[in-house]
Amino acid sequence: WPSWGKALWRRGYCAALAQLEPSAAMQRTPQFTTGDFQSHHDFLEDGEYGRALDTLVKAVSDVLVVSEDGKRVYLGRRKVEPQPDWWYIGGRARPGESPQQAAARNVRRELGLELPPSRFEVIANYSFVWQRRAQEPADHGTADISTVHCLALRPQEARAVKLDEKEYDDSRWFAMEVVLSGEFHPALKQAVRDLRAKRAYEKVAEASQNVDDATLARLSRELVDAVSAGSLSGPLRVGFRPESRTYDVSLGDGGVSVAAEDGSGGSACTQGSGNSGQPSRRWG
Repeated sequence: WPSWGKALWRRGYCAALAQLEPSAAMQRTPQFTTGDFQSHHDFLEDGEYGRALDTLVKAVSDVLVVSEDGKRVYLGRRKVEPQPDWWYIGGRARPGESPQQAAARNVRRELGLELPPSRFEVIANYSFVWQRRAQEPADHGTADISTVHCLALRPQEARAVKLDEKEYDDSRWFAMEVVLSGEFHPALKQAVRDLRAKRAYEKVAEASQNVDDATLARLSRELVDAVSAGSLSGPLRVGFRPESRTYDVSLGDGGVSVAAEDGSGGSACTQGSGNSGQPSRRWG
């Protein structure tokens, strides 16, 4: 290319990159505290908490724990509803906490690690609707808005983990490709894809002023591929069979059903009100 052509191409590329900025900003969860808020957090007895779950959507801070090299994820196998299978480390947020503060507190409780909130990097925000819950009546289910974070553990921190045995009966490191191809909840697969898209964006943003055009074009293609791999065309309906620890996944048609039936007596995370969509192997 002539020099003026390269300059024009770069100008167009930078304009395109600017269009991506709002997407990158969605990988944060800013907190706005208005006035002098004072937390009055309290524990509710099970009956009162069950009535609250029937009425409210919980705020949750979950954590996708990854190895320092970014190739593996650490998952815990939960004992209780609403997700008695491999899942993030995490739990509810308390009033007044930032998502990162809640994530740090949950990791302290569930892994025994004291880490600053600044270590927790937002991947995305997800909506979860669950058919079942731990509190009676269990079939009333529950709903969450989850801020999912990435936490990269250093080797010495990974060795110091003390898993909360009240919440989990097992924990393991899995290669990311195993999560993407295996029998795991699609929300875990989505988090891996969203993390890859975030890393691809960071590479492009870092390199945009410092590399040759061919490298920039390659990184841009990788970003587009990563974003496309993580895109959803609508709500997912998820059926879970606890006896085999397998999932059935299909596209829903929007809305939320009062109760979901997967024909197996198992639990289901349900989004969308249609009976079923077309199976989506990509997400299953």
